[in-house]
Amino acid sequence: MSSVSLPPVSRVLIIIGSLSLLTATQLSAIGFHALSKVLTPAQQAAWHWATELQFYNSLGLILLALLAPRLKDSRLVALAGGIMTLGLLLFSANIYLHSLGLIPDAVAQLAPMGGGSFMLAWLLVAIAAFRTPSAVA
Repeated sequence: MSSVSLPPVSRVLIIIGSLSLLTATQLSAIGFHALSKVLTPAQQAAWHWATELQFYNSLGLILLALLAPRLKDSRLVALAGGIMTLGLLLFSANIYLHSLGLIPDAVAQLAPMGGGSFMLAWLLVAIAAFRTPSAVA
């Protein structure tokens, strides 16, 4: 019987990505079912956008975990994963909390930094891929 092992960074990224997908699914359902009569239309749109980007970037963390062993610069991959996770907190979590009135407008202004974190993380992935030599057939 062969055993499958993952590099530590891949294991961590899969765990974070999977748990983030779990919470995105829960928060999407809560937003649709429990909060539909509580949130304003603008808050509902923001909530939806927050869950959508959480889904995309959580899947991105899992994709990154699967790519990590093939990319040459593992430090960049780990950094990209950390920045993407930070983006989930700064963007999605910030919007959820603001929509519920749990944080002031001034703190909610950090959400664009989360979007910037997503962009920076994907740029680091591209740099890591660029630095990885192509396979010669």
